[in-house]
Formats: sequence, C-alpha cells, structure tokens
Amino acid sequence: MFGAYKFILFTTRSFYHLLDPNKNDLRYAPVSTRYLFSILLACFWCLAFGLWAGELYLMGFNMIGHIALVTMAFGTWAVFKYVKYVYKPRSEQEPQSN
Repeated sequence: MFGAYKFILFTTRSFYHLLDPNKNDLRYAPVSTRYLFSILLACFWCLAFGLWAGELYLMGFNMIGHIALVTMAFGTWAVFKYVKYVYKPRSEQEPQSN
C-alpha cells in the first residue's frame, strides 16, 4: 500500500513538473517559442490519444494508436532536448568575445 502511494505521489509531482512552464525544459526559451511548442505538443498529444481511443473498438488496428502514443512520448522528449540545447541558461552559454 505504501509503495502504491509513493508511486502516485511521484507521478503527480512529475506531471506538475512537466506541465509547469517555469520548471520544464522550455523555461529558458522566449515566451513566443515556449507558447508555440506547448500548443504544438498539446495538439499532437490530443491527436495521439484520439487515435488510441478511437481504435479500441478494432483490436487488430489498435497498434496504430499505441505507435502514436509512443511516438509522441519520444517527440516530446526530442522537443525538450532541442529547446534545452538551443536556449541554454545564461550561466551555461559561451561568453562572446568582442
């Protein structure tokens, strides 16, 4: 019972960390870029879950929905890594020489 409670607590905290724009990897990007990536990820996640939920009736074609969900998980990871690479915190950026 305690293990299940710790798992639920960990999952909830992870989701809050992932969805909070001041804590996730998009925090160093400009506001317009952060907004664009958030909207695009939300749209693609809705599409992936729609494919998954719509194909629950057809067991043979259900793999397409699962592929969409897994693809979006890796797509989200790739977007966060890209933004973290491009928009580093100011302390980690290379000094510019004049």
